[in-house]
Amino acid sequence: MRNIDEHNITEAVIRSLDGCEQPRLKEILARAKGKRILVIGDLMLDEFVWGDRIRNVEELGQVRMAAMQAFLDDFEAGKRARRYVDAELPRLPFDDGAFDLGLCSHFLFLYSTQLGEQFHRAALHEMCRVALEVRVFPLLALGSQRSSFVDGCLDDLNGSGYQVALERVPYEFQRGGNEMMRIRR
Repeated sequence: MRNIDEHNITEAVIRSLDGCEQPRLKEILARAKGKRILVIGDLMLDEFVWGDRIRNVEELGQVRMAAMQAFLDDFEAGKRARRYVDAELPRLPFDDGAFDLGLCSHFLFLYSTQLGEQFHRAALHEMCRVALEVRVFPLLALGSQRSSFVDGCLDDLNGSGYQVALERVPYEFQRGGNEMMRIRR
């Protein structure tokens, strides 16, 4: 998988990590079947950019439930095909440089309070160990505020010899969530 044009991917080996062992899958299944996954209080409504893609909370719930169902429908076949790997940051069971691209969406920086800065730094270094390029999106913590760890992680990665850039992206659903961190060796 070399020289991937992100607009025209013709060959890719994809691995998804989500600590997807069987007990966790059963918990996800029970939550998905028993109630809506999404609960947004009135105070959080202004943290989102509503528009043509997702117009309101109900549509957001439908989009998230459809994504959850697609994951659950594919899970067993995906495990057999090794698309889903039971692993979690900050330690990954892959060789150095195993992937051209590592993506982290709505995990790092989002849970800044819960995971702490040392976890974020270790996770980013581990992703950089296994992937030639790493992208993290968005750079917001819960509450739609930029994570206080972004600058420290950026400095740490630059100091370790990585090329790090913060780049604006054309997508914004969480208000202010239109930047990603791109890290290259």
